[in-house]
Amino acid sequence: MDLHTAEIRTPDANFATEMTRMRTWLDSRRFEPAVFRYDHVDGAVVIRVDFSVPEEAAAFAREFGGKLLR
Repeated sequence: MDLHTAEIRTPDANFATEMTRMRTWLDSRRFEPAVFRYDHVDGAVVIRVDFSVPEEAAAFAREFGGKLLR
């Protein structure tokens, strides 16, 4: 299965709020990410979400100001 990864960066202080907003957004569209992971980097949180559907990854990246990784 090919996975399509969206990467989002958010300040550490916004992490909990953004996670809630992402979950609500995903649920409202019935998107099911394959993998959801994050790491703290230089005062920010880098969130990477893998989708099996490329259009879902693109929509997620657009909604949250992120980018698609190749």
